[in-house]
Amino acid sequence: MSASVVETFEYIIRHQATPALVEFLLHLPKTEVVAVRQQTKRLRRELEDFRQQPDGNWGRAGTDEQRFMLQLAGLHTYSRKEALSPNFQLWGIESAQMPHFWAVVEHARPDWLGDFFRQWSDRNAWSRPAYQLLRELERRQLLAYEPRLFAGSVPALLQEWATEISQQNPIPNDALAVVTARLAADPKLLTRDLPLVFDFDTAVDSFQARVQQPMPSNWRRLAQPLTWQSWQEQHPPQELRWLDVFRSLATQSHLVRPELLNRCLLALRRDFRRPLLTWFRTLFLALHPTPEERLTRQTELVDLLAHPLPLVVNFALEQLKDLWQHPEFAAAPLLLYAEGLLTRQDVRAGLRTLLGGLEKLLRRDPALAPALATLATTALANADAAVQERAARLLHTILGARKPLLSATEAADLTANLCLYTELLTPPARLVLAPYLPASEGLVAEAEHYAPRSGFGPDISAATALEPVRDWHELLFLTGQVLRQNEPMEVERWLDGLLHLRGQFPADYTRQLHPYLVQALPWQLKGKSEEETRTFLLSYAFEASNNGRRELLLALLISWYLGFPRLLVAQVPLRPQQYSRPDPLLHLEQQRLAAAEAALQQGRTLPLLSTPSHAPHWVAASVLMRRLLDYEEAGQEPNAADLTLALARTAVAAPADVAEARRLLPLFRHPELRRLLQSFLGPEPTAWQMPSFTRPPLEKRLTERLSQLIPFLRRPAAELAPALTEALPWLWAVAARTRQLHAELPALQALGTYPGLAQPWQPTWALTKKSHTYAQTWNKAQPTVTHTWQELEVQVVIPQRPLPSGLLLYSLHASSDSRHRYALWPLSTELPFLLSLLPNQPDTLLWHVVHTAGRTADKDATGQLALQAALTTLLNPGPVFTEPATLLLALGLTHGDAPCRALALEVLLAAIAQQRVVADALGLTLGRLLAAEFVPVARLAEALGQTRAISGPTDDAVRQLLEALLPQLPAVPLRNTRKLIEAYADLLARHRRIAPEVVQQQLHTWSSSATLKKASATLTAA
Repeated sequence: MSASVVETFEYIIRHQATPALVEFLLHLPKTEVVAVRQQTKRLRRELEDFRQQPDGNWGRAGTDEQRFMLQLAGLHTYSRKEALSPNFQLWGIESAQMPHFWAVVEHARPDWLGDFFRQWSDRNAWSRPAYQLLRELERRQLLAYEPRLFAGSVPALLQEWATEISQQNPIPNDALAVVTARLAADPKLLTRDLPLVFDFDTAVDSFQARVQQPMPSNWRRLAQPLTWQSWQEQHPPQELRWLDVFRSLATQSHLVRPELLNRCLLALRRDFRRPLLTWFRTLFLALHPTPEERLTRQTELVDLLAHPLPLVVNFALEQLKDLWQHPEFAAAPLLLYAEGLLTRQDVRAGLRTLLGGLEKLLRRDPALAPALATLATTALANADAAVQERAARLLHTILGARKPLLSATEAADLTANLCLYTELLTPPARLVLAPYLPASEGLVAEAEHYAPRSGFGPDISAATALEPVRDWHELLFLTGQVLRQNEPMEVERWLDGLLHLRGQFPADYTRQLHPYLVQALPWQLKGKSEEETRTFLLSYAFEASNNGRRELLLALLISWYLGFPRLLVAQVPLRPQQYSRPDPLLHLEQQRLAAAEAALQQGRTLPLLSTPSHAPHWVAASVLMRRLLDYEEAGQEPNAADLTLALARTAVAAPADVAEARRLLPLFRHPELRRLLQSFLGPEPTAWQMPSFTRPPLEKRLTERLSQLIPFLRRPAAELAPALTEALPWLWAVAARTRQLHAELPALQALGTYPGLAQPWQPTWALTKKSHTYAQTWNKAQPTVTHTWQELEVQVVIPQRPLPSGLLLYSLHASSDSRHRYALWPLSTELPFLLSLLPNQPDTLLWHVVHTAGRTADKDATGQLALQAALTTLLNPGPVFTEPATLLLALGLTHGDAPCRALALEVLLAAIAQQRVVADALGLTLGRLLAAEFVPVARLAEALGQTRAISGPTDDAVRQLLEALLPQLPAVPLRNTRKLIEAYADLLARHRRIAPEVVQQQLHTWSSSATLKKASATLTAA
């Protein structure tokens, strides 16, 4: 019997229509329900599977009617477990199918129906059960009434009705009136279910609809083809929003206006989403409550001041601000909430409104002065300058009243309390409260004057020495760190551990490495055994995609896992892509890693010359000499790329260690290298004794030129490092530029005229106004739109000839390819490593960062990452900031992203403490940025406000910065210039200084401005 029922069911699903299935389900014996249930689940897996069809398109195996029939079968036979699983849904039922649905559900009457619809409603706010469906289920007593479920389905009614109205012919001229009438005609919906949207977190704020005649289905094939723009003009749409619906219902008295206002205020007290709270606030304002209506609800409005969201608090204060002086306004509840509100830092606008209202309360009732003085004193701890200024004005009103508002004891206590806030006050608040604050003590001490230091020496000592990898277990741990993180020092230690632990790997080291290979290549290796992994990796090749240092390290890891049967690092293509330009320094890193891979293949264990010996990425000169002596003793020639990077990383500014290295020089026998090292490690960098260099032979130059023109003569993607003898001229150039980046070196003139050889590479920067115009033909009122912006350009002379050697570290970024706009993408991830290659002279790389990441000061995720990486390196101890470092700091302090500005402020404070920043140069740079309106003044004013009263040197450095900045600003004052003047006035007042003549002239120019007159007059008078 069971088999025949199941077969009949399957035959109906596959070959018959819905009425046959309904008849079958209505007469299905209870003993056969389980068998049909299992067959239903099997057929659903088959017919609802998304697969490729015979015509090549993708789709489901079953038809829409078959899927509906399976839904009906599930509705009749499923238990609670199957019905509440995510795979069972009832949405998408068409109106013609509803009689079949009601026939089955009336017969089955499943007990899980309420739970099913509640789960459906909670799963997705945009796909909730239809309101009319729930009403009909309730009418048929198939579903118990639940307010939360019905409330969630009400907002979608707007779209359903808009679709129905759009199908009418003709379409009503006032769709809003039609919707209002339909709501008014349904008392249960109007009085029971519609008000529920104020009690539950629904999507009423998001649902909006459009009433418009639909376009013809053949609109593309008409004699005069239509466009949506022309259709919009012929049939203007009517927009429907719940906001307008509620306002219309209140206007026509279908909803009671006082009750609607009360419900809005009660909804604002609930823990709803921010957009939904915004919608309730907008609805309240759209009803235009009168002052009398707001005064009647003052208790509800005051209660909103305890809400955690600033949105609600600011709204409540706005509604109360014109009620302070009304005789019926009760001040006691407001003062109770104000005590907790004034300590919040996230409601600055509301606090300014509140303090202004407290001053009105004081005029209405002077007896409140003691309580208001306490509140105003509490507000002085707020970080916002405007809040402090409002609180200071209130205190000045209380203390400076002609008729005393406080007793003598209360006034003395208040004045004493003000002294506790002296160092926290911003300049505007300090000026207001100056008569009640103690006078500053004397002149600033001589030790508190700020001046940048003259020299820098890295710490080359045992405290900063890097420990080598101890054993296999630490090396294995570092392997995971290298794959997960982008820490240059961890990679260097891992690479060094690979070399000096060669020969000490356990016999099963490939088994222990296997999980790390799966982690690095999850898509290719997940689920593969070790043998399958090895077979796959033996033929693995890197695609010519956006490869970088990660792919180079992965190639070395694969080569290590396989036992170095072939060299893989040199096979990783580092070619320019459509949206990516790899940094040229990566080619040197590839040559260095290829040298390490070759050494591991041949069993050599000597360390790389460029492996840092001291934190953060220095190579001690004495360590470099000992490594070179070890290479010479082993009869191994240094790799040119490795030696180039070692010279760039050598701590030549550590005199004690360099003196130790010079004592080792006589032991070194290589004549050319010894001569180079004698000059490189000499006490005077200007005394270079360079050999005379000649240009390469004509034949070689022609071959190199042809390799640029003929495709099959082009060099491979990964060049091998040249032999040491051939690389000596370029090593001399790198060594000389590491000691003197900006000097002229005539001895290198014969090598070429490329920037960074004989002549230094010294870019400049300028701000250029740019614009872009595009057409919008659909907008006749504004057919064209022009966007104008300021762009920072690094101006250099791009050489026409290719670089003679890839070893010239300080010339690589002068090429046109490295200045491509898509060079920023790989730079954002590789920058921490790239900066570790040039610790002595990072200027060329910093100019590259400015050119790519600093073009604009707006929020840009990729440029922001690069800028933050560059700023992070400036936190480390180092020499005085050069021009590109100063420019990067200025860009960070005024960047559009708040975390980037916070990091730049941290860099500024650390640089002042380390005496690295040149305050005058930073002020001039910031002045240029502000004067060109490249960035708004408010960003800088906010940052400088946080440096106040940290220390004497910090105050003095900021003073020097402002004295260099203010004369650069235009005569027509920029917005928020007053904040800079007030900060400067505060510095001068606290340290008893006088503004220099050039600043006073600028202040005199600004004294005619109404916004700057008061602040400028104070300084010029002093």
